Amino acid sequence: MASDHLDIAAVADVSATGCDLVRQWLREHNWTANQDFMEQLQQPEHQARALVLLARRDARVVGGLIAETQMAWLRISIMAVSPECRSQGIGAALLAEAERLAVGCGCRHAYVDTMEYQEPRFYLAHRFSIVGQIPDWDSRGHAKLYFSKDLRGNGSSLPTEARS
Repeated sequence: MASDHLDIAAVADVSATGCDLVRQWLREHNWTANQDFMEQLQQPEHQARALVLLARRDARVVGGLIAETQMAWLRISIMAVSPECRSQGIGAALLAEAERLAVGCGCRHAYVDTMEYQEPRFYLAHRFSIVGQIPDWDSRGHAKLYFSKDLRGNGSSLPTEARS
């Protein structure tokens, strides 16, 4: 085989000429490798759906959760509580409601990633398990942690002591 010169270049963004071709190659590979899954993804009932929750106290937003459900998964992207309202059960209530709604949509699992300084103990306390981590993810010594949870239990994410 002749050795052709290979030119690798950075482009401005994902709309650059050639990017559609790269996406097409991946789609074609995925269709060949996992046709059943790819067919399911095409069904309207399996499209990703936003799940956004806001917690209000006296008409003021004190917390929120931004997620999406798709197929059997709840994927939590962002959850935060106002600094002056933390440790008052708002995060637990948001998580419990997200899980309840996700189960109602047919989800069986939940996924979230967080930095080690963003209270990963919260997810451990709500029966999530660490399924992976990337050390020094922020190049400042902090790991990114990946959590998942089986939602097929009793559906509540509240720790036992908070449910009584």
